[in-house]
Amino acid sequence: MLTVSQPPVQLKMEDTEEAHLHALREWFEPARQACQKRIDVGKDKPHKLSEDDFPQLHQAWQQEFADIVNRTKEELPPWREVNYEINLIDESRQYKYHLPHCPQALQEQLHEKTNRYLNVKWWEPWAAMQATPLLCIPKKDGTLWTALDARQRNDNTIKD
Repeated sequence: MLTVSQPPVQLKMEDTEEAHLHALREWFEPARQACQKRIDVGKDKPHKLSEDDFPQLHQAWQQEFADIVNRTKEELPPWREVNYEINLIDESRQYKYHLPHCPQALQEQLHEKTNRYLNVKWWEPWAAMQATPLLCIPKKDGTLWTALDARQRNDNTIKD
């Protein structure tokens, strides 16, 4: 297993997107270099990466960063105070949604995801007058991608 220890990336809210990208590129550089060293090129001299190297890099990164790129963690993140609010134009507005359904081929994955999110308390069952529809969308590889259809609520949001 490839091991590269790095201190956490320090990002500030006031930093620009370009500054964030630069900090993340610097943070990932040691891992990229370590992965490049692991590529078997048949010779002991360095070479430039090409598209042919991507599968090996992908596999090495998947192994190294499995704890942050695979599935949802089985615990809630640390509690942080949230300091924002979403202001609505009409707080009493009732939304009229077409109720979506989950395709049969994705229902088992939806059931597993729902149970996983309920177990770690990412989702909580709650009685409400209405809820934003959860869309079940198949990814290219056939796995489930869930998304909220918040378009009507977003149209009722005060843009600030």
